[in-house]
Amino acid sequence: MVTAPICGKLGLTVDPALPDKVVDAFKTETSAWSIAPKEVERQQLASIKRQSNVLKVDLETASAHAKTDAQLRQIGSILRGYGRICLNATRDPIFSQVITAPSGFDLDRAVTSTADSMLEAGGLASWQTPEIQSRGDMMMVAGACRKRTGKARSDALVAEFGKSESPRIRDYYLKGFDDALNDPELDFDVAQCNRLVTRYRAAILKARAR
Repeated sequence: MVTAPICGKLGLTVDPALPDKVVDAFKTETSAWSIAPKEVERQQLASIKRQSNVLKVDLETASAHAKTDAQLRQIGSILRGYGRICLNATRDPIFSQVITAPSGFDLDRAVTSTADSMLEAGGLASWQTPEIQSRGDMMMVAGACRKRTGKARSDALVAEFGKSESPRIRDYYLKGFDDALNDPELDFDVAQCNRLVTRYRAAILKARAR
């Protein structure tokens, strides 16, 4: 029940009434057990609380506090583990009634897509090559430094580094520009702006040469 939202995020079909239907099915199944109903309910609530905490540690903490590339990319491994739980649910007598996989569902593809959506802002999505990352950094500079270096230079950087035939990549560049443009904490002086432009231009050239 706790994992169901992730199942939906990965592309499986989750019945909106899942909580009520699962509780009803669970009551029916446990009615034949030689365990007091109050004890069954206590164990159920404890399990939900435990799994909620596990999910928070596994995924929310990983995405919020990871600092290194390896830690951020670990999100894909975490999602894959939960994806397997989701697929197991589609074969479970109770959960198969409320969680189903669409025809042709591919867990690896779903995990990559979901992880990319979480890692894109940090430049660590699977499609973000070193050159794309450096161009995104340059677009950030173009936005953040516009008030210092002026419209002409900012526009020139956007024209040179913000183009792509891919809508996804182009949107990534423009989002970096827009976010930096509107971020009051990115208050570089002219010298800092010049150094950043030089640094990222060199990084772009280096990435192209690989």
